[in-house]
Amino acid sequence: MPDRAPRRTAAVPCSSVTVTAPAKVNLHLEVLRHRDDGYHEIETILQTVSLCDHVRAELRDRGAGGPPRISLSVEPSGSVPASRLNLAWQAAELFCRSGGFGGELDLQLTKRIPVEAGLGGGSSDAAAVLAACNRLYGTGLSPGSLQDMGAELGSDVPFFIRGGTQAARGRGTELQALTAITRGKFLIVKPDIALRTSDVYAGLNMGLTLRSPKVNIRTVEALIARFPTGSWFGANRLEDVVLPTQPALQRLVQSLRENNRRSDVRQRFGGLRRFRRRTSAGRGLAGGRPTRLASLGRRSLAWRCSRQG
Repeated sequence: MPDRAPRRTAAVPCSSVTVTAPAKVNLHLEVLRHRDDGYHEIETILQTVSLCDHVRAELRDRGAGGPPRISLSVEPSGSVPASRLNLAWQAAELFCRSGGFGGELDLQLTKRIPVEAGLGGGSSDAAAVLAACNRLYGTGLSPGSLQDMGAELGSDVPFFIRGGTQAARGRGTELQALTAITRGKFLIVKPDIALRTSDVYAGLNMGLTLRSPKVNIRTVEALIARFPTGSWFGANRLEDVVLPTQPALQRLVQSLRENNRRSDVRQRFGGLRRFRRRTSAGRGLAGGRPTRLASLGRRSLAWRCSRQG
């Protein structure tokens, strides 16, 4: 944790709280270089969407010191670990350890965001737990202090503390708020494949390459103002790893482009696509509820989402 004292506001403790944990899409992702600390230097434009998990946290006993007694249940059962392997559990432990809190803390996680899809579900759940603990214990920590704490858990966690439309740099923790996207829909397609973020990054052949940043905030703001119409500069460097190794994904991208020539179809390494508001591919999909796409595989799903935050 940083040496500076956490920023606080007056807050009243409560016994239970439910927090929404939204998924995210990368509207642009460039990998600039491999860092000495093992991370990659990136620049990205992030947007939270209405596909969400939900975290219910209940403080059953505030205790009088000592380590917290944490329990975690997950619905659907088995979708993600209900143990210390889960980032949500780790977030609760970190918050309690940082503040010296004990007691009995019960976490109930309802999963809707698909795993191994590049949508940030685990990081979003962790951010939701930090926000829930902040309210349960009445600590009144500022978003900035929660971001600092979240950075210890993962590079995407600070973004989910803020949400909305953000530019991120460094390893993804240096955030700059952008004008909010107010129009358009996102069609998220999760084919019947699973790709771990760490494996995809490991597959990048950076060599001695040092790429230059491309994001000009003034240009991005102008494009956001016209979104979803007009052109979009964004690309995704992780396509270089995923598409050559996933023929089914290549066929899907080609099919979507052929059927949506007026739409912006972009690969997001877990199988994410972005479409303009009135695309034929997005019609008939219920917002926030998955639709099965048997033609893409037995466990392939799609969601039509709006922006969140």
